[in-house]
Amino acid sequence: MYSSVVKSFGVLVFGMITMIAVGSCNYLSNVKLLRGGSFTENNYQRVIPFNYIKGLIVVEGTLNSDTTQRQFIFDTGAFNSKIEAGLADSQGMKTYATKDNSTAQGNTRNIEVTRIDSLWFGDALFRKIGAGKLSYDPNSASPCIADDGIIGANLIKLAHWKIDYQDKELMFSDNPFEPGETALTIPFKRPVFSGVPEIKLEVGGRTVEGILFDVGFNGGLILPAQFADAFESSNEKIVIDRSTTGIYGTNTDTLISKTLEVTVQDFTTEIPVEFSSIGKALLGNDFLEHFDVFINYKRKEISLVPVNEVEIPDSYEFIPGVLNDSLWIVNRSTLESDLQLGDTLRTINGMKPLDIFPNYCDYVMRIGLLLQEQLEIISQDGISYAIDSN
Repeated sequence: MYSSVVKSFGVLVFGMITMIAVGSCNYLSNVKLLRGGSFTENNYQRVIPFNYIKGLIVVEGTLNSDTTQRQFIFDTGAFNSKIEAGLADSQGMKTYATKDNSTAQGNTRNIEVTRIDSLWFGDALFRKIGAGKLSYDPNSASPCIADDGIIGANLIKLAHWKIDYQDKELMFSDNPFEPGETALTIPFKRPVFSGVPEIKLEVGGRTVEGILFDVGFNGGLILPAQFADAFESSNEKIVIDRSTTGIYGTNTDTLISKTLEVTVQDFTTEIPVEFSSIGKALLGNDFLEHFDVFINYKRKEISLVPVNEVEIPDSYEFIPGVLNDSLWIVNRSTLESDLQLGDTLRTINGMKPLDIFPNYCDYVMRIGLLLQEQLEIISQDGISYAIDSN
């Protein structure tokens, strides 16, 4: 009996040691992949064009020995880069580790991590870039915009950058760019193994820390809902939302919108600021596209050079989604509306989803056009409603 207990205990201890060893090996593999990466030249400067699609920066590049141009979302808010899983496997890209990966929507997946041996932007070559193998959620809008993956901050940190939203150009160099005397300077922090910039801003006369500088976010400024009560605004509204998607789908969010002043140095503008029950803190392209943006990883500074007046439209109060070819579903609504989140709808302006959108990506790209007019809605139980989205 005693020897049996000792034997069982020995097996248990051996199993625990094995699990610890495997976990440690996986952690070290992830660290090695994140710390890796290089650009092959010194004293270089490159310019590449980008497409600006649905408020996101999309760049083209080629992987390894592949000759096909692939499309990637350029995303300073992504901790590591990602390659669509099917594409990675077709390229023979091995799995070296696994890791948990979370999105701003609060969704987490355990993903395999591989390595891009070479990634070309024009004639610019980045080497040995760690990347997660990405399996998109069926409800993700991301593959409609760039279906091959994401250029994340583990690559972005290898250079200094200028983002020119007006001419749709990315410039990058191993030497920092000089933004000029009119630039507004924001210091940032970054994780040890990635280049995700974290900043603080003055909002409504208060300093708010822990905001991700996120060009992979097509909104303006969004903060955690726990801070909402600290800010007074004469213009406030609340929506319940499931329309916003990330790579792993969507989540239910309560958004409180308040018009507030945002200040950077001596520059002040008034914009709608959203407060999210999911706890997101992001500054995105709806704000940044009004500036030339410079990211200096040597000095850990972001510089904004104003180009035009900052104008951010109020968010929609009502957004329908597609449940199937024949039925709509409410994806965003106010608390006061007769139509609430999850309600099914027969027709909008006399039409079913398939009458307007032949597929999901067509819905993603063109839903904004539908929301410009008043919507005549027939609910599932036959009741008629006239809804304004704004």
